[in-house]
Amino acid sequence: MHNLAAQLLLSTALVSATVVMHLIGLGVLRRLVRLHLERFLLFVHLDRVIVPMGVVLGLFVVHGSEIWLYALTYWAMGLTDSLEEALFISTSSYSTIGEAAGLLPANWRLVGVLEGVNGMLLIGWSTAFLFQLLDHIMSDDEEVQAQKGAIARRRRTKR
Repeated sequence: MHNLAAQLLLSTALVSATVVMHLIGLGVLRRLVRLHLERFLLFVHLDRVIVPMGVVLGLFVVHGSEIWLYALTYWAMGLTDSLEEALFISTSSYSTIGEAAGLLPANWRLVGVLEGVNGMLLIGWSTAFLFQLLDHIMSDDEEVQAQKGAIARRRRTKR
């Protein structure tokens, strides 16, 4: 019980860092999609393949960075024997498989469980982002703009 405060403090710091990383990552992806659609529009049907593939790969980079943050923390704290083990535990926890959180020392396993909750929320956030993007990209009506949110902000009208 004496380690509970340290686990909660570490988990709070890691969750905060990953949320900031996620905000930045989704913002970069949103800007890249917008840039592509405004300046490098190929053929509509080709863009319906290229843009989602690029976004999915970008999401893998964002989530991978967040997983590596946890893994490097576990490894730097000496909670695992190797970086590979830390990466395995982090990936398993983050993806909410969750079985690997039990591989952390008993006095730090709460961090692994909270990583699972964090991963579930961030993956859900990415899923919403991807669905909104696909809805926008796949729309046949060129006049339809994405709702205010992850893909596009509502344009201000001049008065």
